[in-house]
Amino acid sequence: MERVDLVCLGDSIVYGYGVSPRYAWPYLASKTLGINILNKGENGDTADGMNVRFMKDVAWNHPKDVFVMAGANDILMGIPQAHTRESMDMIIGKALTAGIEPMVGIPLQVDGAMLKDCWYSFLGIDETMALFSGYREWLLNYCECRKIPYVDFQKKFPEYLAGKGISRAFQDGVHPTREGYAVMAEIFCDTYRKIKGVCG
Repeated sequence: MERVDLVCLGDSIVYGYGVSPRYAWPYLASKTLGINILNKGENGDTADGMNVRFMKDVAWNHPKDVFVMAGANDILMGIPQAHTRESMDMIIGKALTAGIEPMVGIPLQVDGAMLKDCWYSFLGIDETMALFSGYREWLLNYCECRKIPYVDFQKKFPEYLAGKGISRAFQDGVHPTREGYAVMAEIFCDTYRKIKGVCG
């Protein structure tokens, strides 16, 4: 059985919703980094769902590292932030207990204009955007306090897009386009190398 270097645990953004599996960002990152990445993204999943399936999808594969990105669906579904935060903390705790090094993904900020036209949220657009901002701030503080490495897709996404001259990065305000996933892979690889102290 081939050794798994990294499990990516997440929702549709990790799964690669809307594109072929070979264009999902974890697959692209695995090819760039030369490591075996197991994509355990599930469409529509929440932080609680990832916590429930952690043993089956992560621990039983015995990876060295686990990447966790959760919370976007929690916000869109109106799940209380306190519950999402508790689930995230439990996931990180399970990883550390299992001797697996965790890293956290800071979810992309949704495109409010597209979201209004293409997506359904239990909340209004302004409240949804505010919750994304608040959750990002909590995640950053959590990672800093716990000394957990993180990949800040939200901060770096616009910068990387501009550098490539890409204007259309979302399919529907939530899910990236094929070009958007490629940018996510690049952000992940650049950050992963810095975390691991390896050259590109």
